[in-house]
Amino acid sequence: MQNKSSYNPVGRLQIWKVYEDRDKERELVWDERNTITSGMGVGLSHLFSASGSTSIADYQIINFQIGTGGDFDDYGASTYKLQTPLTSTEYGENASFVKETFQPIESGSLGSSKTFGKIRFSNIHKINKTAVRFTIVLDPNTANITEQLDEIGLFMRNPRGLTPHSPILVAYRPFIGITKTSDYSLIFIWTIQF
Repeated sequence: MQNKSSYNPVGRLQIWKVYEDRDKERELVWDERNTITSGMGVGLSHLFSASGSTSIADYQIINFQIGTGGDFDDYGASTYKLQTPLTSTEYGENASFVKETFQPIESGSLGSSKTFGKIRFSNIHKINKTAVRFTIVLDPNTANITEQLDEIGLFMRNPRGLTPHSPILVAYRPFIGITKTSDYSLIFIWTIQF
């Protein structure tokens, strides 16, 4: 008898516009499944084989990037980075989250330094025994650039236990282009089912 186990995490991304001057009026602009990338497998293999970081905190999914280079024709489980992630300047001086600079793991090696947002622990919720919801908020003062936002990624903090931290992309999704302005907050609600 063979014991076959399967592990098939899935996710869903919703994007909402919330208008401050319209009594918090909300508009759903995106609601689709996302792609769990091979980085999730890499991170979890380091965890379960005890070959990476010795701190459980390094396996948390608490970083993200948003970008302007999303391509619906060129993404999948092998995606390991955003095409055009925002820089610290593009997020803005008064970003609604902590910005950090790291060299991410990209295709097995360390990539160049990039800016990451840090998801507040208060914006990470256990939905049930196997699902977690991440909420990323770009308030009216954040990421108001002329280019359209059209890609987002979630990152595991530091599965190899490197110093400084080196995140790895674990979930990715291109989406319809959105021109972010100071008229509204853009809220990303990302649920991953393990």
